Amino acid sequence: MTTIDELASILKKREFSYSIIEYPEKKKSVDIIAKNDKNIEGKTLVLKVSDKKHNKILNDLKKLAEVSNALPIVVNDEVEEEVVSERDNVLIMNKYTLEKMIEGEKLFLMRTRGGIFVKINSKVLKQKRQEKGMSLGTLAEKLGVSRISIYDYEKEDSYVSLEVAERLVELFGEEVIGNILDDFKISSSESQDSVNKIDDEYGKLIKNLADKGFKVVRFEFTAVDLAAIKSDKKLFFCIDADFPSTSLKKFNEAKKLVSKINAKLYIITRNQRNHKIYEKENFNVYELGQLNEIIDEID
Repeated sequence: MTTIDELASILKKREFSYSIIEYPEKKKSVDIIAKNDKNIEGKTLVLKVSDKKHNKILNDLKKLAEVSNALPIVVNDEVEEEVVSERDNVLIMNKYTLEKMIEGEKLFLMRTRGGIFVKINSKVLKQKRQEKGMSLGTLAEKLGVSRISIYDYEKEDSYVSLEVAERLVELFGEEVIGNILDDFKISSSESQDSVNKIDDEYGKLIKNLADKGFKVVRFEFTAVDLAAIKSDKKLFFCIDADFPSTSLKKFNEAKKLVSKINAKLYIITRNQRNHKIYEKENFNVYELGQLNEIIDEID
């Protein structure tokens, strides 16, 4: 299986700024967070190395990508080179495909349950067809598909069979091939209502943030426990663990995450004595009874 160090080497070669995330120690949603303003339109990458499909962990990875405007990617050796798979809005590819992606090459092969399909650029297809004076019906006949299929291809970026893609390239050139990343969007799987209804010691903070127009997200397998976003404002919250030593490791890993996405990190502790320990490490610390002060500071 691809190792985290191998991915780090690929990122370093392409001059990415990256951090290896080491908390939680066992089950964690992200192994590396990386960014290079000159690559992939400046998108941040949140990377997980895995040969298994853990739905809850993938959901955390997706939520982290959503609040940080990043690309969620699982690196899995079982996926063929140059081919991308997708599971619940998470891109899955092997390390060679990842390297091609960050080098700026198009990713256009998508594996689904039905096989491998090719991404087509709808705008280029329509432009090229019109430039050649070719009708929808004529193109449909040349491709061996229906006229409605051509209409659908030109309406929005679509996936076509390898055979149809080869014929399109023969007719119009490689420009007609699209890029999977161009319209990749993350749709949240967690409703805001379900987050707002959480009734625990942090429920009041969540409710107050939501009342101020923040989208609030909770995590299970990530160094941060809570994120709140509104426009360009990103706030991340980290709750202390049972022991200060564990908490400090968690906080430092959370700090690595937020540093790559221009967010502010708040530390929440249940213990006044621990408050002083964390402050000595230059963390922004609030006690459980001071949560209203966080809301006041946000204002």
